Amino acid sequence: MTKIYLKVYGRRLFAAAVLKLIGDVFGFINPLAVGALTVYVTSIKYASAEQTSPAHFVTVGEFFANGFVLVAVMFLVSTLKFFCIQTYVYIIVIEAMNMRSALQAMVYEKSLRLSTFATAGKMNMGQITNHMSVDPMVIQQMFQSVNYLWSVPVQLAVNLLLLYFQMGFPALIGACVFFIITPVQFKMMSVITKRQEDLLLCSDERLKQVNELLQGIRLLKLYAWEEWYCQGVEAVRARELACLMKITGATISTILLTSTAPVLVTLVGFGTYSALTGKTLTPDVTFSSLSLFNMLGTPLTMVPTALLLLVNGVVSSRRVLNFLLAPEVEVSCRPDIEEARDDEPACAETKLGRESWTSVEGTYDNSTETTSLLSSGSSDSSQAKYGIGSPGRSLRQDEPRDLPPGVAVKVTDASFLWDLDSCLPVLSDINLEIPEGKLTIIIGQVGSGKSSLISAILGEMSTLYGKVQIRENAEIALAAQKPWLLNVTLKENILFSKSLDEKRYDLVLDSCALKPDIDILPARDQTEIGEKGINLSGGQKQRVSVARAMYSNRDVIILDDPLSALDVHVGRHLFEEGIMKLLVKRRHTVILVTHQLQYLNRADLIIVMKDGRITARGDLDDIIASDPVMYSEYHKAVRVASESETETSSLDSGSITEERRQLQQRVRSAFLVNQISDAAETASGSLIKKEEMERGSISCGVYLYYARNVGSWLVLLIAVTAVANTALSITTNFWLSAWSEAGLGNESVSISDQYFIGYLGLSVGYLLVKSTTSTLLVVGLLIAARRLHQKMLRNLIRVPIRFFDTTPVGRILNRFSSDTKLIDSRLTQTMITLLGSSLRVLSAVIVNTIVMPLFLVFFLPVTVVYLILQWYFLASSRELQRLDSISRSPVFALFSETLSGLTTIRAYRAGRRFYGNLLERIDTNLTAFLYLQVANRWLALRLDAIGTFMVLLAGLLSLIGALTMDLDPSLVGLAVTYSLQVSSYLNYLVRGVADTEMQMNGVERVKHFTCVANEKYEGSEPSPDWPQKGRIELQHVSVRYAEDWDPVLHDVTVEFKAGEKVGICGRTGAGKSSLSLALLRAVDIFDGSILIDGVDIKSVPLKTLRSKVSIIPQDPVLFTGSIRTNLDPHGRHSEAELWDALEVSQLRGMVCQLGEGLDSVVTEGGENFSVGQRQLFCLARAFLRKSRILIMDEATASVDMETDKLLQQVVLSSFADRTVLTIAHRISSIINSDSILVLDHGRTAEYGTPSSLLEKGGLLASFVKDKNGS
Repeated sequence: MTKIYLKVYGRRLFAAAVLKLIGDVFGFINPLAVGALTVYVTSIKYASAEQTSPAHFVTVGEFFANGFVLVAVMFLVSTLKFFCIQTYVYIIVIEAMNMRSALQAMVYEKSLRLSTFATAGKMNMGQITNHMSVDPMVIQQMFQSVNYLWSVPVQLAVNLLLLYFQMGFPALIGACVFFIITPVQFKMMSVITKRQEDLLLCSDERLKQVNELLQGIRLLKLYAWEEWYCQGVEAVRARELACLMKITGATISTILLTSTAPVLVTLVGFGTYSALTGKTLTPDVTFSSLSLFNMLGTPLTMVPTALLLLVNGVVSSRRVLNFLLAPEVEVSCRPDIEEARDDEPACAETKLGRESWTSVEGTYDNSTETTSLLSSGSSDSSQAKYGIGSPGRSLRQDEPRDLPPGVAVKVTDASFLWDLDSCLPVLSDINLEIPEGKLTIIIGQVGSGKSSLISAILGEMSTLYGKVQIRENAEIALAAQKPWLLNVTLKENILFSKSLDEKRYDLVLDSCALKPDIDILPARDQTEIGEKGINLSGGQKQRVSVARAMYSNRDVIILDDPLSALDVHVGRHLFEEGIMKLLVKRRHTVILVTHQLQYLNRADLIIVMKDGRITARGDLDDIIASDPVMYSEYHKAVRVASESETETSSLDSGSITEERRQLQQRVRSAFLVNQISDAAETASGSLIKKEEMERGSISCGVYLYYARNVGSWLVLLIAVTAVANTALSITTNFWLSAWSEAGLGNESVSISDQYFIGYLGLSVGYLLVKSTTSTLLVVGLLIAARRLHQKMLRNLIRVPIRFFDTTPVGRILNRFSSDTKLIDSRLTQTMITLLGSSLRVLSAVIVNTIVMPLFLVFFLPVTVVYLILQWYFLASSRELQRLDSISRSPVFALFSETLSGLTTIRAYRAGRRFYGNLLERIDTNLTAFLYLQVANRWLALRLDAIGTFMVLLAGLLSLIGALTMDLDPSLVGLAVTYSLQVSSYLNYLVRGVADTEMQMNGVERVKHFTCVANEKYEGSEPSPDWPQKGRIELQHVSVRYAEDWDPVLHDVTVEFKAGEKVGICGRTGAGKSSLSLALLRAVDIFDGSILIDGVDIKSVPLKTLRSKVSIIPQDPVLFTGSIRTNLDPHGRHSEAELWDALEVSQLRGMVCQLGEGLDSVVTEGGENFSVGQRQLFCLARAFLRKSRILIMDEATASVDMETDKLLQQVVLSSFADRTVLTIAHRISSIINSDSILVLDHGRTAEYGTPSSLLEKGGLLASFVKDKNGS
């Protein structure tokens, strides 16, 4: 990508390079001026009467040899230098910022086109998030340091040349030290390069696991698996820290070698000077050379840092490039074909994509031109749209492109697969024609390929052969099987950026039965519904998703199993009022995937799927004729649906159902959690907790917290060695001053040797102490990094589930990515810089005060000005840093939302709009970042001015001292030499203080997550075999989600006998799931008690309780790994037991077909299996746990009727001796239970055997009563 970088940013880089070159040239004038100044002072002090000449005309040489003129020259040169350098830095930082934002936009753009298999199989959320967050930041840092690659060699060459003119051949001997050290540095860099790649891989893996932990946190906590998964994350973290330790160790070794080089060069140069030249060291040679030696330190220090940043940048560039070259989706779901609307802002274009996509029978034409990534695809208006298949097949121009009249979608002789590297198609020999303006229903058992067929139509799958045609200009809307909702208002989720049509909007709300739900929200439809719609029930989320599709008014509406999470009444209302009246009656093409066979008689076309093939197609009569079994299945479904309807219930009754009351509870709870009291905020309807942002300076408590994590004794030891390091540095240079001053007296060789030996001993001591200080500092900071990450992770897995309902995943991931990166790497580098700069500035002040005590008098006002500047700067920069951190979270939150909803975004052609949203968020973030960088330059200019003033002050005071107090020339040279360093190190010091405070913001944010209140895990361990029977007693139980919230269960008293099969029913939101959560203490049992085998669960340790009770949640969760690890993460069961569990859950045959058996890969989130299959895996998982109590919370909602029937039989047989609580909407799923509990408004409505309740004629009877009165 180097050519791209140079083509886009080359001119500005060249301009910056010229400024840096000019600044570097100015930097070499001052060391020469120091030598001339000491010569001037020497001439004054040791001038004899004969040398004093009468007044005469001053030549140019004599004028510039005057000490006061030399001080003025040094002042002027320093001023010009810092203006050039600060302008250079400003240009580089701005261009690097532009580079970062461009890369982030490119990665996001690519993610919109990324193939489904790439996101679900070959890549993971953590990897892709790193491409968005870490890699652009690393490349930005490389960009900022790239000029050092040419600048450092130039500086070294000029420096050595000047040293040769000062010292002669001994300078070249000293230079040999560099040639010895340089190969070692490059060897270290090769080690760093290799370890950096390993580090990034570990970081990707850690973020992936953290993301999966957050996505599946509810299941992990309910299964008491959070500790196990946490250990997996910590194992990866340990590998990451091991790589970081090796990288940091190699970096520190390189830095120490670099900082050692000037000292060694000085030793070798000064040690051989007298022997080789026959001359003695004099102050002019010593301090001009010493200034040049000191100048070597900066470029040599930058070599390892610049090379490290370069290596990291190259690695990240390759990673980004590989990501940009990853497989993309087919044309039918590419976001760049989206047509711009008048109400949408145009987005910036990036020249990356392909322009003209046409009918294909396998793939695109390789000769296609590139154009804007977000431009509309061009095609003839008379042609039909064609999908794109796998590489290797060419266009067939003779193919007819018009679809037959009345056909909306046509698939011809097609086979599809997810992975192009695989030879086994997921769908085979697909031929179908979807009628235009009609209802098409797709049915089939779990895993038969229904959702895959939808994906193939949308272009999400790769076409092995054949083709997909969609009517030209036909727009598609999708309601996915797993509802995808944005963290915006309910209204915005439905409108999905379309302009508001009040009449249609109201009609859609009525059709989806959403109006009563909206009426109770605090800001009605302007209420934010939380990340992924977390504050809505499963049915409500599904209805909002369907409402979006209906409101879109698209030509083709695809509904993937939208009725599974709905009550029979709501489902029928949605089907009749929404699908039939609002869509089909108005000539929309509707493709409905469902297990609700009672609606088959309303379909114009029925497609039956089995094992990835279409086994039957036609109307209901055709299907029944081809498959007699379907006849009985259809009539059974009609009968069950009829039995499940309630005569007394009506959606038009106007009463707020319990589901809505439950929604009201969730909304109210979210507001209480966020403590929103401001009326304006309440009116905005935000349910997501605002990200915390501290005000003012970082508190001392944060620094103390960090120091405690480093280790108190280690902090003290670092301080002691740092003081010793400073003392040795000052002593060494005073010794050198005495040595050079003795040279003016023509001391003997033996005395010179004594000075050299003393200088050698002091230098070796200085280097040893410096190495010790640096090593201790790095070790301490890495210890703190490990502890902080561990504490944050350990605390987060113990917080209540409700915390994750109000905190976006993107915000938490930001703590584990950007903030952790700050603490791991940048804070370490900053601390090293801060310590070194502080010691250097302190040394300069001490030396100048010793040489000229009057210096301290003038320095105090300078210190006051410095402190005012620092205070003024820090007051702004810390808030800007916080704004930068806060404004980054929405960028990653949108990115996370996008990755989880790619299929929906592409189906709606919403890529342009989401890309525009990202640009707006990046722009907001860059605004804070830009102001921060401008503030940095503001400070740097003023600090450079202070440093330049100190050079002027030290020079003038030293001259005055030499003229009035007979000050030694060597001390004048020493004082001015130290003053020359002050400008740079003052800058480093304040930047170090500011950077430390900014990066301590990361510590502050991590600390916040380590202090979130935990669930109560403690308790008294029951007997190891508890519970033996599985008897459950609820005694006057009242439950709420948190304090000050209204109860969701009221005074429930009921007993479930050991081994009993209990069905729990009631309208959606009646408290069924709350009851299941209460059994696992996931909600607050504020009154009453729950006893299991006579033991109050409040007294049982939470981990023990949840490990003894199994639950199959409504939303199934699988984790990346294998089938084996998903079933048995702890490895406690034999292979035979695992196969038995798969047999029980009806999955053995499917797993056998995968080839790898139990070791078959499960991709992130289990996306390579259907929702129904995932649910069955959860059943197998529960079977393996051998718990005496099993809770099934809508466990069969996503499976077909036949599978549901089989699972009921499995539960009755395989779980015969266990207590099973089944929560279900389908009455048929629980009608054969031993007992049934009916909940209504959070209270026990009735409880007893099914027969007794039916005879009683209560609520259950009304649920199953036939409409005809049978």
